[in-house]
Amino acid sequence: MNTQPAKLLKTVFQEAIDSCSPDKLLLPLIRTDKTEARIAGHSLGTGPVHVFGSGKAAVSMAIALRQALKERIAGGLIVSPEESPALPSPLRHITGGHPIPTSKSQRAGEEMMREMAALKPTDRFVYLLSGGSSALIEVPEPPLSVRDIAHATKLLLNAGLPIEETNRIRVHLSRLKGGGLGSLVSAKGIVLAMSDVIGDALSVIGSGPLWPVERDYRMCAELLRQRGLWQEFPAAVRENLTHPANGLPREFRRFQHEIVANNNTLLLAVQTALEKRNYPASIVTDRLEGEAAVVGRQIVDFAKLTAETMKSKEKLALLFSGETTVTVKGDGTGGRCQELALAALIELKGNPTVTLLAAGSDGRDGPTDAAGAIADQQVWKNARKLGLSPERFLAKNDSYHFFHTTGGLIQTGTTGINLLDIVIVLIHPSPETAD
Repeated sequence: MNTQPAKLLKTVFQEAIDSCSPDKLLLPLIRTDKTEARIAGHSLGTGPVHVFGSGKAAVSMAIALRQALKERIAGGLIVSPEESPALPSPLRHITGGHPIPTSKSQRAGEEMMREMAALKPTDRFVYLLSGGSSALIEVPEPPLSVRDIAHATKLLLNAGLPIEETNRIRVHLSRLKGGGLGSLVSAKGIVLAMSDVIGDALSVIGSGPLWPVERDYRMCAELLRQRGLWQEFPAAVRENLTHPANGLPREFRRFQHEIVANNNTLLLAVQTALEKRNYPASIVTDRLEGEAAVVGRQIVDFAKLTAETMKSKEKLALLFSGETTVTVKGDGTGGRCQELALAALIELKGNPTVTLLAAGSDGRDGPTDAAGAIADQQVWKNARKLGLSPERFLAKNDSYHFFHTTGGLIQTGTTGINLLDIVIVLIHPSPETAD
């Protein structure tokens, strides 16, 4: 990957990610003096503050909050997918399972319930919420087990359901989700969220542990039947949705929620990074969704039509953000961004004037160590030289191994944020004709 457009894309993506870090976005929202702390205009009182959090951005958010509140923090619990020795005391950190909940997720969920339920009505807390929470903290609704929920989650993810539908079903299987955690808390507090869902629905971000959601078990069962998943679900889950044993608490409490950042924040950061380099950039949509491979082809078609209206030496960046889905039919390894990029590569067929990046803002695309991939003329040439069929890899949902072999992977490591996916398309002069 040594073409100039590809280098530019990698640089711009990383710069935008860095500009969306919690220390840059969260710290400006916090005001403290000798008597009071305020976040986004909401008072945390004059006493100590307890800090809790879950999600892919929870640790980085907690570090930023600790920097601002210092000795005001009385303690708390942060749950993330990975170990984090950097988390400062007096905050405690544990890991949960992701993207499928595990016994670690149940342990984390039970500890979160216990610590937050122990808060007094006079206490104050901040909850740091980000994507990934749905799997990281889990306490099954009896008589379900975490294994039942893991099986159900895997089926939902592989079926390519929109995250709204997936999390709606998860709510009905959990004691924590949809306000279940909040129903146990008597203290006053605020939830600061980094949104990883289109439209920032508070019931969907992390499955809304402190946001009340009305239950409709019959609707969930019908949704699964419509999707052809009902008979594949564990018998215990089907029984729970048909005849809920205990139901969930109805006396929900409401807590103030503030969106710290969303995918528009990231889009604007990408646009700024490009325009700083004199590269015109146009935001096409912040609601990208659909089957990843189909969307990849549609984006390329749109880029080609746009290019036809441009002069030969002109350049333009087209920006998209959202979250696509993948209906898994093969036995390969990949993620929605890599799948989108692979489908785009096939559609481009070595086009020398279009370069595409598709990447997850969290640095982890599906169950891989890559954020996403770049589709350009060089990757196409590499594939042909190696005798690789991109169509065959796409059919197996094996985009990771294709791009690993051809040099198209984007590997940033975990980024500490989670603001949906980004697709950047550069329309530029051909390397052979550019000045």
